Amino acid sequence: MKNTLFIFTLLPLVAQLVSGAYIATEIAPKTTFTNTVNTISEPTGLVKRDAKKAIVNKEWLKDQSEKMYGTAEEPVKPWIRTIHETVVEVVTPYVVGGVTFAAERPATTNGLEPWISIDGNGLPKTITPKLDHATIAKAYPDVGTYFKTATTVVHHQKDINAHNMKEDETIELVELIDEDDTYIQLIPLQRCTPDYYFKKGITNMESSEPFCAPKDHRKMRVGLTYFVTWFTRYFQDVEKVKFHYAYVNEKHHDKGFDKRDLYDESLKDMDAQIEQLSGNLEFKGDVEGAFYSSNWIKNEGWYDIEIDKKWLKGKVYKKVVIAIQPENVPDEEFSILDAAHFFATFQLMESIGKNTKEMRKLQDTTGTNDDVYYIIAGMPTMVLIAVALMYGFLYLNKKHRDLSHIKKPKRSRFGNEGKYNIPIALTDIKKPGKQS
Repeated sequence: MKNTLFIFTLLPLVAQLVSGAYIATEIAPKTTFTNTVNTISEPTGLVKRDAKKAIVNKEWLKDQSEKMYGTAEEPVKPWIRTIHETVVEVVTPYVVGGVTFAAERPATTNGLEPWISIDGNGLPKTITPKLDHATIAKAYPDVGTYFKTATTVVHHQKDINAHNMKEDETIELVELIDEDDTYIQLIPLQRCTPDYYFKKGITNMESSEPFCAPKDHRKMRVGLTYFVTWFTRYFQDVEKVKFHYAYVNEKHHDKGFDKRDLYDESLKDMDAQIEQLSGNLEFKGDVEGAFYSSNWIKNEGWYDIEIDKKWLKGKVYKKVVIAIQPENVPDEEFSILDAAHFFATFQLMESIGKNTKEMRKLQDTTGTNDDVYYIIAGMPTMVLIAVALMYGFLYLNKKHRDLSHIKKPKRSRFGNEGKYNIPIALTDIKKPGKQS
């Protein structure tokens, strides 16, 4: 056996020697391994690249910085103006909710100056007018004669020297006198007039007077500043007003649901009840039922609302009613639901989560191992559905089937008369014993 293996081992070598293709190989001498470190030089043909600079969204970075560290606003600079022709006054601008009040007006105006509009949610929006074919688009709204005062003026003949009046005759005329806008012109917000009232109520016929913004049942989130605007002439001879906030009782079947239907909202307003404050009160307003009351402010037609997180009482949201009180109504006689008011929802700011790199990678995957089980479970269901459809098709067409073209099978070669002594042929139509 060993000899046979040796012969098979030598056969390839003999074949190489005969063909002349054999090359003798030298065995490398034994060497001892030494623990040396060989330094590999850097290839001269490669150039070291600089690290790629990260592309950063500057707007996003600015927003994140403002959220974490606040807005680094430049200090507003005071300016000087002359009012009532002779009175010199120093005006210091101030910022409320991102809107600059009492800013210095340009020396000349052309109607293209930006102005601030308040949307239905109570948030400010800057409007920039544009000149379009000699017409100013989105210009500051004209307030008409809403803020003018009708005054009867008596004119004497000696003052006007009319050619058709006697010397001792007088004439009375009703003239519209402009209001004193010395301080009104420092407010950049759009003024509220009855033209901007909105409709509310069951039949959408009730006016929102005196409010223009915000609309009813809007959400006001913690961390934002909202503006309330109203028609100042709604309160006659009133120089100051203040606001009251009160909680509204929410029915058990309404909790956790936001009313989107106007009809349901209106019905809820009709039987709205103020939540009574009880227990250890952390905050309380000046009138009955109010959990917060503002200070007296000038009746200039605007007021800013900032929601305090503690007003939510540890909840995500609270339904509230906001009412305005003129100074000619004492606190003892003031009723929140009987006064001019609107409803709102104070709530926490929604947080939007951003996907991480791992989450995005998981979303990009084409499938998971569970797909196999879904297919296995779905196959019997598809078979049952197919059988049901087939049965239904046959059942519905049972009266439309015609089998007259099918021929009867031939008689058996054994015949079908009498009783058989042999097995019944498969081609027989009638069984034995039932022949006529």
